[in-house]
Amino acid sequence: MSKKPWNEDCNCLDCELQGKLMCNPRLKYSLYFGLPMLLGILPPIIGIVISEFSLLIKILIFMGWLIYALFFFMIWESRIICNHCPYYSDDSQKTLHCPINKGILKTSKYDPRPINSFEKIQFIIGAIILIGFPIPFLVIKRQYLPILFLIGGTVIWIIVIQLKVCSDCINFSCVLNRVPENLRNEFLKKNPIIQKAWEEEGYEIK
Repeated sequence: MSKKPWNEDCNCLDCELQGKLMCNPRLKYSLYFGLPMLLGILPPIIGIVISEFSLLIKILIFMGWLIYALFFFMIWESRIICNHCPYYSDDSQKTLHCPINKGILKTSKYDPRPINSFEKIQFIIGAIILIGFPIPFLVIKRQYLPILFLIGGTVIWIIVIQLKVCSDCINFSCVLNRVPENLRNEFLKKNPIIQKAWEEEGYEIK
């Protein structure tokens, strides 16, 4: 990219994409993404805390969930989703500056090509494991209400980010991305390296 997407000093006044895409790390995107997520995360946490598991088992469950989350975000997701994002493009930066995964360590190389089917499948599997990690433990102790809240909260979270975040996100490779084709094409035209990589994979700009 000719300009770092997180550079607040970029002159966007003459760009028709201003305010339409997540070219700058605006706080609103972090809030839209993070706050609704609590609807799905808090119920299973509370369910495990009040369950009849011993304190040691509870600690081990939360540690396992945290360790997997760190592995997923910093290793797995970084290598199959995040590394296709323009925010990943500056090799001099060791952490991400996007409003969603800000501060996450970059553990892969930037790949301007669109995501492939195998990477999509990996992401879906990894995300399901992350979200569903506490479910088996809740089932063991018959904590079914937190499971329902987890599922319901996750559905609400997906709806919110689809409407408020994924419709503006410049990581067009993400499985959840919902940027309209015309805006995606305009962005690609402004970023010839990405455009070339996409066209080499068979993408056509109409």
